[in-house]
Parts: sequence; C-alpha cells; structure tokens
Amino acid sequence: MINFTVKSLIALVVTSSALLLTPMKSDAQVNMNRLVQVAKSCQEDILSSNYYKQMGFDTNDIDYYLKKSSKQQEAITNCIYSRYHYSLVLTKYPWLDSTGEILPGYLGSVVAGSLASVFGSSDKTSILDCIANQDVSSNECSETRSKISRVSSFKHMDQYWYTSYTINVCPSCVVAYDEVSGSQTEILKAFIKWFLTLDKTQRRELISLLGDGDQARELRLVIISESNTAVKKYWEVRQGVQEQQQERRRQELLGN
Repeated sequence: MINFTVKSLIALVVTSSALLLTPMKSDAQVNMNRLVQVAKSCQEDILSSNYYKQMGFDTNDIDYYLKKSSKQQEAITNCIYSRYHYSLVLTKYPWLDSTGEILPGYLGSVVAGSLASVFGSSDKTSILDCIANQDVSSNECSETRSKISRVSSFKHMDQYWYTSYTINVCPSCVVAYDEVSGSQTEILKAFIKWFLTLDKTQRRELISLLGDGDQARELRLVIISESNTAVKKYWEVRQGVQEQQQERRRQELLGN
C-alpha cells in the first residue's frame, strides 16, 4: 500500500463519513447514494498499489506520483468521474451488465461506457456505418477507431495513467488488452462482433447513446454533465468537512 500522510488518511476517512451523513436525495443532478458508493470504492482502490499490481503496472512509478497531494486529488477526481459515469450508463441500459465480454476479461459494457464518455457533442461518430461496414480500417470507422485507441492506451500514459476510464472501472479489461498485444484494431473488431450478438432492440438502444443523432449527443452530454457535477459535489463536501475541522481546532485553542 502507498504510505499516505496522516492528514491525507484523516481527510479520506472523514469525507466518506460526511458523504454518508449527507441527506440521501438528489442534489441538483447528483444521486447522493450513487456518489457515496463511488467515492468509497475510489478511496479504497485508486490510491492503493495493490489495485495497480493486478493490472501489471510498475507500482514504483505510481507510488512516486501519488506521494504528491495534487496527484492524489487528480486520481480521486478521475476515478469518481469514471465510475459515476459508468454507473449511469448501466442504470440507463441495465441489460448491458449481462451482455458479456468482447474478449476474455474485457466487458462490452465498458467499451460502450468509455465511448459514451469520449464521443463529443459535435463528433460525427459514424459508429453505425462502421459496424455495418465491418472493416475497421475504413473511413467510416476512423472516429470510433480513434476513440477506441484513446480509451485503450494504458501502459504508455506515464504519469497520467489515472485519466483512463478503463483503468478506473475495469482492471480485467487492462489485462485483456495486454493479452491481445495492445491493438486497438483488435479491440474494435471484437467490439463490432460483440455488438452484432445483441438483439435488435439492444442495438437500437445502444446507438441511441453512441450514434450521431441529436438525441444521442444530448444524452451523452447529460450523463457527462451529471458525472462532472458529482465530482464537484464530492469536493464541496470534503472542503466543508475540512473547514469544520479547522474551526473546531480554533475553538479548542480558545477553550470554547
């Protein structure tokens, strides 16, 4: 495990407790029950060497970076965003959770979630044309191929490993990726093959998230926006706890 400072450990424990004590209702866009679970899992995993060891990372490098409080904050932020976003996708499309893997250990739902996160509001995804063409080297597949590459670049991220959606939500996917020699074309081929195993209703629903239509773009933006708001809420709660602790120490010094 990484050697945290006492201050960092206290902050993590207290923040989790504060979130648990926050009224369990949606705050603006944020589902607090969901945020509590996500924050708890991120605090347990994302700053732990053991989490990265299972993916084959050089944990010496990761330990070095995570000794910096700024890196700890960035890692927690990215983890909360990724896991909250992924949970929203699975809530919107609960059937995704039982659609299996595109490759052994690599969940199709994770590819769907990661693409929903990186396809921009103005991107022409052409994903339906890509799947229909089934030629991963075609122009129709260029955007999806580029995004698959972006979300599947793991071991070459240097000190920015924590920005990876897939690392944050699916360690087994990282291992599976390495086992196919790290080829984004193989991942895209496997994703297309997996998509074609879905029934027609599921295909239409998934394209309603990943496609080029205005409603698909709007849905992606809504999910991204709520995930970003969840991150903001987490840090607001944490800052509030720290301010309360500081005020309590002041009062104790004054004998109040």
